[in-house]
Amino acid sequence: MDETIVHAYGVVAANEPLGRFPPGIADTRVWVFDAERLAAIVSLLPVEGFGAREWEQNAENLRWLAPVARRHHEVLQHASANVAVVPLRLPSLYGSVESLADTLRSASDRLEHELYRIQGKREWAVKVYRTAKEESSTGGAGSTTGRDYLLARSRDLSSRSKAREQLQNQVREIHDALGDVSAEHLRSRPQDAALSGRKEQMLLNGAYLVSHADEVRFLGLAAEIADSSLPSGLLVEVSGPWPAYNFTGEAEATTTAVIR
Repeated sequence: MDETIVHAYGVVAANEPLGRFPPGIADTRVWVFDAERLAAIVSLLPVEGFGAREWEQNAENLRWLAPVARRHHEVLQHASANVAVVPLRLPSLYGSVESLADTLRSASDRLEHELYRIQGKREWAVKVYRTAKEESSTGGAGSTTGRDYLLARSRDLSSRSKAREQLQNQVREIHDALGDVSAEHLRSRPQDAALSGRKEQMLLNGAYLVSHADEVRFLGLAAEIADSSLPSGLLVEVSGPWPAYNFTGEAEATTTAVIR
C-alpha cells in the first residue's frame, strides 16, 4: 500500500450518529476515529500529492486548493447537519491515528467546551454590498472665483463624509439587529472581489451563530432588512447554514475558497 497520512476534518462527541459520509479529499473514504469522549472525522490521504510539502507549495494555488477545500467542507457540512462539530484546520495532518488521539486528549477540555457552546446552533453568513455608486463631485463647476471653488469643494467633501457616515451607521445597525437574534455574532474584514465573486464593494462580512429555535426569526429579519435596504443602494446576501467555522478556535479562512 502507498504511504498515507491522516487528515482530520473535524471533532465531534464520541458515539454521535453521523450516517454515511460523502467522499473525502481525493475521493478517500471518510470514517470516525474515537478517542475516549471525543471523536475525529478522518480519512487517509496519500503522502504523494497531499503531504506537508504539497500543502505548503499549493497554499496560494486556488486551482489546487479550491476542490480540496470543497471536499473538506462537504464532509463537515454533512456532519454539522446532524450534530455539533468543531471544524479543524485545512489541513490537519497526523502521522498516525495514535498521534491524532494524543492531540485530542491534550485539547479535550477546550474541544468539549466548544462543542457544548455550539450545540444546537449553526452558522449563517450575511454580506452587505453597495450597489449604488457614490455621486461624483461637480468640482465646483460654475464657480467664478477661486474662493467660490474652494467653498463648493468644501461643501462637496462635507456632504460625501456625511453620506459615508450614514452608510456606516446603517451597516452597523444591520449587524447589530441580526446579532440580537443570534447566540454570538462577529464582523470580519470585507472580502475583495477575487474572494466575494462580486464587483460591488462589500460593506459587511458578518457571521452569526444561531440556535435552531431562532433560525426562522433570524431569516425572517434578514429578509426584511434586505427588502428595506434596496432603496438605499444596499444588497443584503444571506448564505448558510454552515459549520461553526468562525466560532471555534480551529476555524480557518481557507474555506472562503468555496464558501461565498
